[in-house]
Amino acid sequence: MGYLEINIFSPVPVYQQIMDQIRTLVSKGTVAPGAPLPPVRQLAAELEVNPNTVGKAYQLLELEGTIVTLRRRGAFVGETSSAQAGLARKRRLDEVVDRLLDEAKRLGLSEEDIMRTLGERIKGSKGSDHGSGGGL
Repeated sequence: MGYLEINIFSPVPVYQQIMDQIRTLVSKGTVAPGAPLPPVRQLAAELEVNPNTVGKAYQLLELEGTIVTLRRRGAFVGETSSAQAGLARKRRLDEVVDRLLDEAKRLGLSEEDIMRTLGERIKGSKGSDHGSGGGL
């Protein structure tokens, strides 16, 4: 699954980066429902991370219904409807916004600072990929 990239300098835990990227691939339709995912050990080797880290990501993705694990057959993208994919995108956005707000609070930024900066970014991204709603 050459689509995933891990940023070892990110404050986001590696298992969460894996989950976030798989969710994004699924919600954008890059990986179709029913498509197989790489075995845990294979993906761990590709990403150069511990297999337990990939296993944790797969386990949590299975709990939320994004993927399905079949004994002795592997992990597969869950059969989600477009409505479920939309809900998954909304949950993902909520998670990203929550992390942004937590970081802004740690930096001591006011609500006005946050809103002004977001407004500027939204205006600045019109016409670019960031403002199209197509992904992250």
